[in-house]
Amino acid sequence: MSGAAPSSASVATPPKKPRDLRLDFFRGIAMFIILMAHIPGNLWTLWIPARFGFSDATEIFVFCSGFASALAFGTVFAGKGFLLGLGRIVYRIWQVYWCHIGIILVCAAIAFSINHFEVGEEGRNYLARPYIVPIFKHTGEALIGLLTLTYVPGLFDILPMYLVILAMVPVVMAAHRAGGPQAVFAFVIGVWLLATLAGLAYKVEDDWGGLAAVLAPLGEGLRFLNFPSYPFGRGTWFFNPFAWQLVFFTGFAFAMGWIPPPPVNKWLVRLAAAALILSLPFAWHKLYAYLTGWWPQALGGGFFWDVRETIEPLRSKTWFGVFRYLHFLSLAYLAWVAVGPGGVRLTTGFTARRYDTEFWRRFGYGALGVAILTLPYGWVEEIHRLAPGLERALLVVVPTVPGQWIGLLQILHLAAIVAGVWAALGPTRREAAFGPWFLACVPIIRKVGTQSLAVFVVSIPLAVTLGWLLDLTDRSMLPVAAANIGGGAILITVAYVVGWFRKQPWRGPAPARAPEAGASSVAKRDSGLAGGSSASQPAGALTAESR
Repeated sequence: MSGAAPSSASVATPPKKPRDLRLDFFRGIAMFIILMAHIPGNLWTLWIPARFGFSDATEIFVFCSGFASALAFGTVFAGKGFLLGLGRIVYRIWQVYWCHIGIILVCAAIAFSINHFEVGEEGRNYLARPYIVPIFKHTGEALIGLLTLTYVPGLFDILPMYLVILAMVPVVMAAHRAGGPQAVFAFVIGVWLLATLAGLAYKVEDDWGGLAAVLAPLGEGLRFLNFPSYPFGRGTWFFNPFAWQLVFFTGFAFAMGWIPPPPVNKWLVRLAAAALILSLPFAWHKLYAYLTGWWPQALGGGFFWDVRETIEPLRSKTWFGVFRYLHFLSLAYLAWVAVGPGGVRLTTGFTARRYDTEFWRRFGYGALGVAILTLPYGWVEEIHRLAPGLERALLVVVPTVPGQWIGLLQILHLAAIVAGVWAALGPTRREAAFGPWFLACVPIIRKVGTQSLAVFVVSIPLAVTLGWLLDLTDRSMLPVAAANIGGGAILITVAYVVGWFRKQPWRGPAPARAPEAGASSVAKRDSGLAGGSSASQPAGALTAESR
């Protein structure tokens, strides 16, 4: 009938907006870096972004969380009203709060178990670690502080920050309703400035001089923005949420369309790259230490060290200094350009630049030569373990290279190995690395990003456990590699398992079952005995009688 109302089955449902490929991909990368950064004594952390610039994986995680929150919560506010949006936020805060409590208790139980069963490194007290001491020495006060978020030790400081920022989302949405994006920007930047002043008032006691000391009195009345992290003495949250909300709501604003995406411009690319390079002498500890030693006294002696100390308030991690923000924006812009519009290169791969065979042959030989020449400096830690003292004889040629950790020649050695391997791959394998190999990794990384909360909850206790296992080894190359690679594999497994649970496969239709042997003949017999009246029998009657 033409005038009949359409059935519910025939009403078209709007297609669900697909997830942004870039969001899950970069958030997944951040989760792997966060795991590595939290493994105690992990030498791989010397290669994470935090060692070479002001910003690190925390900015990636918080920015992506802001972007994801806009998609998950901002759309609820915009489409279903303020009250439902507020309810959605409160529910998420409830989830994250108990995740935070659970993480600390599990890590405390791990530390206690290691000591109790005497399975740790000989002579080490695992209950003496700063983040765990109050739970066992001041249990009552620590539990109250834990539940009230006035006890937020290091290693467990990201989720409390996220809780407070989530609570600010309704305020931001109300500001947008009242005054549009301009009101949001004024609120977010204003709160960040107030938090910065509160930080200056707090840190002036630690000899922050210069302009910081001048501005510190303005923050005296704002000290309440510095939440206490330790109920038994002086301490503040490592991540001040009122400062870190700046990067969170930057991602939020991009996802909501309040900030247009930046254009792809070669001058912007060069400016962003220059910002990253110029930060190296003041961010990478090896470089500014070396340059300070080499800088002529006539030109100021410890110039790079002095500048680094002067700009400390601008690169502060706790109060999210503006240099961290600019460094992250530069890095994010280059990554955004690299993956292409809408993250298209995450589905098509990249194109490897082709050179003639002779070029790659010469390039490979040159890289191999550099790798051989820098071999003692690249493996100084392993040489020290195999033959203690031998590294001093090998490194006497370049005394400015320390016999520990990572120096400039170690970086050169690694670069030479990578370049040599890249040259040896050949054009076909290089194309595969940029194409099929890369594309095979993208879904795995994205899966970790889609389950970021579950993965993060597992990653902290996992990092503590891996640190304990490394204590039982000599922390040489192979055990450290096994800990990092194995830990990454566990995060991937967790992401896929949690993803399976979230699909709730048990709520789907029951799978069809083949009839048992002889069932058809029994059914026919029962039908004949009933005189064909089974069709008129009330549904469920047989079942009721059977019960």
